[in-house]
Amino acid sequence: MLLTLALASTLLQTPEPRPGPLAPEVVKAIDTHYLSAKEPPWKHLRAALLKAPQATVASLDRQLSSLHDADLRIVTSEQMKTMQAETAGHERGIGLVDFALTVAPDTGEAKVVTALVDSPAFRAGVLPGDVIVAVDGRPTRGLLHEELMFLLRGDLGKVQLTIRRGGKQAQRTVSKTEWDQPDVVFHRIEGTPHLGYLAIRLFTPEAGHKVRQAVASLASNGVNGCIVDLRNNPGGYLDAMAVAGSAFTEDVLGWKIRRDGTREPIQAKERSPTKMRLVVLINEGTASAAEELAAALRDTTGARLVGAKTYGRGQIQTYVKLTDDAGIVIPAATIESPHGFRFNRGNGLVPDLAVPATGAAEENNGDLSYRTGLTLLNQQNQGPPRTEKSFPLPN
Repeated sequence: MLLTLALASTLLQTPEPRPGPLAPEVVKAIDTHYLSAKEPPWKHLRAALLKAPQATVASLDRQLSSLHDADLRIVTSEQMKTMQAETAGHERGIGLVDFALTVAPDTGEAKVVTALVDSPAFRAGVLPGDVIVAVDGRPTRGLLHEELMFLLRGDLGKVQLTIRRGGKQAQRTVSKTEWDQPDVVFHRIEGTPHLGYLAIRLFTPEAGHKVRQAVASLASNGVNGCIVDLRNNPGGYLDAMAVAGSAFTEDVLGWKIRRDGTREPIQAKERSPTKMRLVVLINEGTASAAEELAAALRDTTGARLVGAKTYGRGQIQTYVKLTDDAGIVIPAATIESPHGFRFNRGNGLVPDLAVPATGAAEENNGDLSYRTGLTLLNQQNQGPPRTEKSFPLPN
């Protein structure tokens, strides 16, 4: 959640902080920006914070956690640097990045938005919607977000996750490692050379430009129809999403809606889109900026959405600096699709064609969503693709 970052988020730096007690500054920032500032839980906590003006960063963060809003929290400068590195695709841990975890509202435990594709957690079978009951036996209920992330990050050793899914608990042992997350993967489909495949795994700062390069490369090789795979994409930089969308349409991609109803269009400066027939693959792990792109392509290009209902997490964050070493991240706006759909608080996008999950998150002969996308693009059932030819991204 940084600079133009996801939870379909845009984080805005505010002026330098003034010296003095932290609590009044925290209250002022939340009163000014927070989407839920007029709701009773904040009003009650607000009064308590003002009674303890000498509170520390740690104590304030602990009190804010009582609101059970994973997107409202205090972060240190070091934590911010780590989040920026993750959102740039430089991963150290099990593949559950900062904005890929939230709080289960009914229990206060950690809840998975999605593991990054091909990460250790993904390969270990951690699925969107899983509740992490414990990490190495330590309950997640009551943990601050950064305390949880500390347990999951790093590039050495293993962690044991206690997962609850569908009322049943299971253990998952997951290795920690270090890697660079591929943000964009694409190829032309051999056997149907007029069709292409484009997966956007994470909206890193450069992902939008890579998408434009990929689409141009596919089009130059005769591709006029494309599967855009947004499954298990937890979001990323909103500006990068806008650039990616500009590869396909010149239209407004959506709207930022402030608490006072102010509307700001989401649109990249880039133009000259490539006209293609599109099918967009989505699932329960498609969140934030990825949801906005899926909705935008459906609204502006007529793309069909295939798969499962998305996560439902579209809001914009504002970052307010409190001291030289800490600041506060505040949900400050929601996202609306070009046709007016708001996907937030679990209100995700419903696919045009629902496809049961197969456990796969990238194309292969057993991936029903992928094969369904090919069928839609071909307007006839040609079965699974035979082989694939990959093209490197331009430097």
